[in-house]
Amino acid sequence: MPDDEYFGSDDTEQEIERLGRVAKQLIWTTPQNRKIHLTVPPTVYPPREDTDLLSQVVHQYPDPNGKRFLEIGCGSGAVSLFAAQLGFCVTACDINPFAVASSRNSAQENGIEIDVREGGPGPQSDGGTEQWAGETPHDIIVWNLPYLMPERNTQHLGPFEEAALLDTDDKGLVNRLLHHLKTSNILATDGVVYLLVSQNERGKAARTLCLRNGFAVRTITTHTFDDDECLEVLGVWRPFQFHSKSLEKEINSTNTSLLNSDDKEGSFLQAGRQTAGHGRRGRAWSHEDIAFAGSWVIHERSTSPNPGLLQLQGGLALYETIAALTQTTNTQIMKWPNDVLLVIDGELRKVGGILVEGISQGKYTRIILGIGCNISAQKVEKKGYSIATLQELNTEITLTAFESVIQAAVASWFEQKEGMNELKQKSIIAKYTSLFSKGLQALGAPIYRAQSMTFVETESKGRIILQDRMGNIHLVQDGEDITWTNYATN
Repeated sequence: MPDDEYFGSDDTEQEIERLGRVAKQLIWTTPQNRKIHLTVPPTVYPPREDTDLLSQVVHQYPDPNGKRFLEIGCGSGAVSLFAAQLGFCVTACDINPFAVASSRNSAQENGIEIDVREGGPGPQSDGGTEQWAGETPHDIIVWNLPYLMPERNTQHLGPFEEAALLDTDDKGLVNRLLHHLKTSNILATDGVVYLLVSQNERGKAARTLCLRNGFAVRTITTHTFDDDECLEVLGVWRPFQFHSKSLEKEINSTNTSLLNSDDKEGSFLQAGRQTAGHGRRGRAWSHEDIAFAGSWVIHERSTSPNPGLLQLQGGLALYETIAALTQTTNTQIMKWPNDVLLVIDGELRKVGGILVEGISQGKYTRIILGIGCNISAQKVEKKGYSIATLQELNTEITLTAFESVIQAAVASWFEQKEGMNELKQKSIIAKYTSLFSKGLQALGAPIYRAQSMTFVETESKGRIILQDRMGNIHLVQDGEDITWTNYATN
């Protein structure tokens, strides 16, 4: 929303009054337990718990020496000054001129060299990106995003202070930043972005926005306050930038081809049409009129990964891709362990699935992730079953758009990326269980060994635990062993 819809004349008067107050002298302790002296004017955001959280993430970045660093919305300059101490070459910017002056003064007082500029990707035109970001791409960009939602008819701070706390931008500041990442050179090709967001409405949408714009995204860390407010640092990057990508107009199977190739981890193969695509237990996969069929080398190391967990990660990537493209999760059902269904006119129909296959090559274990998804089809009714397509939900979805988002989603769950921590088993299980559980009512009761059962939990190896009516526990390893009451085709 424009500033003039939110701030009035009373706010202007209060802002003038604030400017007359004396600046605070603060000592901020860095994650290295070093002291930084800060001069913080009354309209500048001071270091708080979110500053500490973002600084801890910056501290964990490997080999910062000589890497170019940009902080957007630098406020007091605390994070930027700490980054410079670590060895980064730092540029900082803020739309508040008092924050710019404060950061410059604190840099001088602490004998730290940083370049501080006025401006940023805000709702007003602040000049080209070179004005506030410089002309050289940055290896790391950080932004402690304003994470409170604006409310009219409530007491609030003045425009300068609100700029640090509230996202009053009608387009959303994450959207504006993603636009700059796509249209300018502010981020190096293999660079990373750390965004601190709140898990409120806009914060939760940030992950989907990144995927929809073709950027991989991963949770780096979270912090929950005593009032249950939760802050999250997201890592954002361009997916699989230095890995091979191939397109074959027609091929028997992308999975089979990559399994037998020498392509390295992260490599991708897409087929215009698969003539012998297959699913679990060799079941044929029908390639529809417009469909995505692609595979990635997701593991080529001496360690042996957990195949059950990899299946869940692949399913999450497909689910999130569909959510980003359709901008809804109300129609999607996750069917354990490897299918995504759509609810269309009250009917459950399969729209896509994933297949994880592996092979041992000497001391290395090579794992391939294959994903298939129907974009459109002339006939959704097959012999004895029906399929679903994405264009039934949104006719604007194209194969090109799907390919961009699925690349980002797969990278989010699998890519080994400098500056991005590897996903923890616990978080993968929790995310999958949350989405799977939401669809259980639509799927109906699982039928296992001719008995109707209830779902208990997803265990550490990606298997599910069911309970029968007598209270007995059953550990299920293969989704082919289960049928679902409301879904006839498995």
